[in-house]
Amino acid sequence: MKRSIFKPFVFVALLVLVVGMACGIDFGTKTQEPPPPAPVIQPTQQSEPIQQPTQVLPTQPPPPTATLPPPPSPFFKEEFNTDVLGDWTNFIFVGDTKSDRSKAKYAIENGKLVFDLTDNYLYSYLIYDKQSYDDVRVEVSAANRGKNNNNVSLICRYSDDGWYEFNIASNGLFNIFAYDATGAVHKGYNAIYTSGSNAIKIGKETNVYVVVCSGRNLSLYINGEESAKVTESKYGFTDGKVGISISSFNVYPIIVDIDYFDIQAP
Repeated sequence: MKRSIFKPFVFVALLVLVVGMACGIDFGTKTQEPPPPAPVIQPTQQSEPIQQPTQVLPTQPPPPTATLPPPPSPFFKEEFNTDVLGDWTNFIFVGDTKSDRSKAKYAIENGKLVFDLTDNYLYSYLIYDKQSYDDVRVEVSAANRGKNNNNVSLICRYSDDGWYEFNIASNGLFNIFAYDATGAVHKGYNAIYTSGSNAIKIGKETNVYVVVCSGRNLSLYINGEESAKVTESKYGFTDGKVGISISSFNVYPIIVDIDYFDIQAP
């Protein structure tokens, strides 16, 4: 009897087990659940790149521009403290065929331009080469240390055509010449004005001479006194170089010291 009682219970238990297992088996009819959604990764907000501060350098002043020296003035006072004879051209005229040009010497000695003429009738010229002038004023201080028969001459408007020449003699006379080099009017020395002046210091003295060439007017000053003023248009020299000349005549030695040669605007 015991065996009959438990048999139905065993069958029921087996049936329940089989049904439960059947429920766990997928025969293709069970809907497959979708996989869980992938996690959404929020993009990381990129920060703006950090700008490095620009280094601001202090403003530098512009480099100094080279300053050219001003051109030398055409007007100046030459005091012969250095050897400047390279700026001058010398030539010599003679008044006698027997005159020896080699006896006409010049040099800078102790701050003076010294002319030393040891023969008769020598006319020694020095022309300043660096500049030409139209209107000009020339002044010199001349000391006579030789015989008292000489000329100190100042030149303006010197060119290949000719020049104006102011001659002051140590005996108290003076004259103004136009030297016509080409014969355009009359070749050679041509007197424009001749006179004398008590202002000239005769003998072994120092005289200051000034000539002015301005337009057609030619003026001569001796030791501060106006000695001549003439208007010249016949030869018509308008511009050129300036210079100085020392002349001997029938006696020698002729020695003249030029302390300065001053070139200025009139």
